[in-house]
Amino acid sequence: MVRRARTYSDPRVIDLLNEKFVPAAININGLQRQDDEEGRFFRLISWQGRYKKSFEEAMRQRFQTDHGLCHQGQFVTTVEGELLGSRHTADVEQLLDMLHQALENWETRSTQRGVTEMDAVERDERFVWEYPEDGLVLHIGCCDLPRAVDRREPERRNDHNQDFLWMTQEEMLAIVPEGVETGDRFPLPESVHWRLVRYHLLDSVRGETNAWPVEAPRDITIELEATAVDEDRVELEIHGSGTLSQLGDWCIGAPRQSVYQREEMCCLIQERGFDTELLGYATLDRRTKRFTAFDLLAVGTRWGGTRYNVRSNDTEPAPLGIAMTIAGTETLDRTPPHASPRSYFDA
Repeated sequence: MVRRARTYSDPRVIDLLNEKFVPAAININGLQRQDDEEGRFFRLISWQGRYKKSFEEAMRQRFQTDHGLCHQGQFVTTVEGELLGSRHTADVEQLLDMLHQALENWETRSTQRGVTEMDAVERDERFVWEYPEDGLVLHIGCCDLPRAVDRREPERRNDHNQDFLWMTQEEMLAIVPEGVETGDRFPLPESVHWRLVRYHLLDSVRGETNAWPVEAPRDITIELEATAVDEDRVELEIHGSGTLSQLGDWCIGAPRQSVYQREEMCCLIQERGFDTELLGYATLDRRTKRFTAFDLLAVGTRWGGTRYNVRSNDTEPAPLGIAMTIAGTETLDRTPPHASPRSYFDA
């Protein structure tokens, strides 16, 4: 997140994108496997850009959803999917070179001659998110916390990332039991507890990571206490603690300083974990049936890593913080969680 922010905050990149391009940022996690027109269009582009296929080869391979490959990158394309430029970089100069080359390639393009708009497309229902308009959405931020002895590279010391937690209206209203009184203590609804732990108590500071196994939430206890109750509102205090851990074989590429190239060797991370305590406060408006505040903090010690969370050289125990608060109302705040819709709501 930090590396991308540095890249796309450069004034030259901002000016060029706003003047000459129609930018779009997408989450490839589901898109690269979607079996619909949107997924096939993306793979048409990425097969050309990331894997150097010809337009004709990419047209044939765009139907393939079980490729098992990462299609991440920066691509410039016509609306018909003809690639004009591609890089996978956080280097500003490399990105600018690619964008300028794409503009040159635009002049000799073979497609988009007179095309002014795109038709509506079919959607793979497995990957369609429906924003919970009457539910509760929390904006999540995670970062490494200060260390007594810090051996990280200087550019890694401010890394951070974000995500969003979605609850349906039914789940939100189930947080506070009917007839609640001051001093009552109760757990989160099971679906909310499972989702919060599996998908959001994660070390995604540097990159994406797998959800915790389905049984993992049993190792975290979360209890709410009604500290003040009247006809207008319910004040809650939230406490929790526990240890999440998982064994596995997460194969990652060789470190950047290694003499080996990508795919020439595999470094295994065989464990990951997070020992944490949680503290939070929330307020339910009983008249509007909406939360006016919901702030939750998880602080603890993480260790290990997974294939894509970029911890290959930072697997020793270190402090991690995860903060959650009610999301805003801007378009950005409607970003879906980093998950698959079906598994997310079945967590």
